[in-house]
Amino acid sequence: MGLSTPLISRFNALRSYAGSYTWGPIVQLSRTAVLALLTRIEVGHLQITDVDGTVLSCGTAKRKDPQNERWNDDAPAVELSVHKDTFWVRLALFADMGFAESYMLGEVSCPSLTSFFTLFILNRAQLSNGSTLTSTLSAKLSGFLRSTNTLQNARLNISAHYDISNDMFAAFLSPDMTYSCPIWLPTSHPKCATETLEQAQATKLQRFIDNAHIKRSDHVLEIGTGWGSFAIAAVRATGCRVTSLTLSVEQKELAEQRIADAGFTDQIEVLLCDYRALPVPKDTGKYDKVVSIEMLEAVGREYLTTYFECVDKLLKKEGGIAVFQCITMPETRYDAYSASDDFIRRYIFPGGHLPTVSQLTSSITAGSRTTLIVDGIENIGPHYAKTLRLWREKFMAAFDASIRPALLREHDGMTKSDVELFRRKWEYYFAYCEAGFRTKTLGDVIVTVGREGAVEMAERVPL
Repeated sequence: MGLSTPLISRFNALRSYAGSYTWGPIVQLSRTAVLALLTRIEVGHLQITDVDGTVLSCGTAKRKDPQNERWNDDAPAVELSVHKDTFWVRLALFADMGFAESYMLGEVSCPSLTSFFTLFILNRAQLSNGSTLTSTLSAKLSGFLRSTNTLQNARLNISAHYDISNDMFAAFLSPDMTYSCPIWLPTSHPKCATETLEQAQATKLQRFIDNAHIKRSDHVLEIGTGWGSFAIAAVRATGCRVTSLTLSVEQKELAEQRIADAGFTDQIEVLLCDYRALPVPKDTGKYDKVVSIEMLEAVGREYLTTYFECVDKLLKKEGGIAVFQCITMPETRYDAYSASDDFIRRYIFPGGHLPTVSQLTSSITAGSRTTLIVDGIENIGPHYAKTLRLWREKFMAAFDASIRPALLREHDGMTKSDVELFRRKWEYYFAYCEAGFRTKTLGDVIVTVGREGAVEMAERVPL
């Protein structure tokens, strides 16, 4: 336990008490302050139905398109229903975090959270970036108290998300169990409308196999196993050997079962090991290729250079190739993001950190002492919006029949109200992220690097 943990607990308890305060004058003051901010909305329309049935309107009301009965996606129309007065207090004190907590607690509802977040993003400048004085101070204090990803904290943080329930993840992921951004066919492709998520994930996994130029003779290191989809795809396509690292006990168990079912136990080894603790193999020497798919977000700002120092140590010096996928934060918003707190880092991915593209490339250069050269950067972020929508739809559809029983079965002491809060939290998570990628507020890059003289990277080019 870090020294800051008791402070964080006390601080969050104080936040909870302050947010739940419902003395009449405080509620009215909060409501007035929030509405004064919301009346600045210029793009789209927000309709709020208050606890007493009063209907409040902000922004510009628009007519629906008579052809499809939908609002224009560029300027969404959103409806909120307030069920408890505490919503106004939380929103006034803690802004976006207050809204998230109110939603999870059922104090406010919204038929389309994705549209709400899109509306907010489109009006971010008018809404003071969704912050108030108290929310800014709260977020900065939370950011200051946040623990770094030491070896012990990293395992706890990974477990907090990935050890929830394998059955839960299986209920909303595609059958291959890939939990990262895929690559969809372009809208111009004749098969775009019928492409499945599993097919789009297969395209992305093949992109890694191709970019890394994986061969039958290669020993590949994968940092971040997931549930084994990349390792299985790589061995199936090339016959290579894969060593894969995870910090999740649940993931390791299911990944090994899936690997055994695929018949690749002799070619894929899954280790419960932090990347910083992995030694160079004594029998085969350094790895020919290194792959990491959406694991860098769990490394933390303080350890980015350390991460690439480890990659440099483990990757062979002659001809080595590595491919990474990472969700990124825009350069323009990074300083404010890194100094504060947000819903994802508090409730979904503790210890998470989204670097900028320039941070990634500079860390690669520094960590490898200039011996890893960036060969290509591909932003596939827009492909995530549809994926997150599909995950959310499957999650909600499967919740009562599959996910709720799995949570109650696997987590002793979890009550029905806890499960309902969990459902709303994950619904919020999917919609929150979908809006970020939909508006290109977030990126997701595939970065390919290689050693100087790695001529294998040019093997498909006519010379």
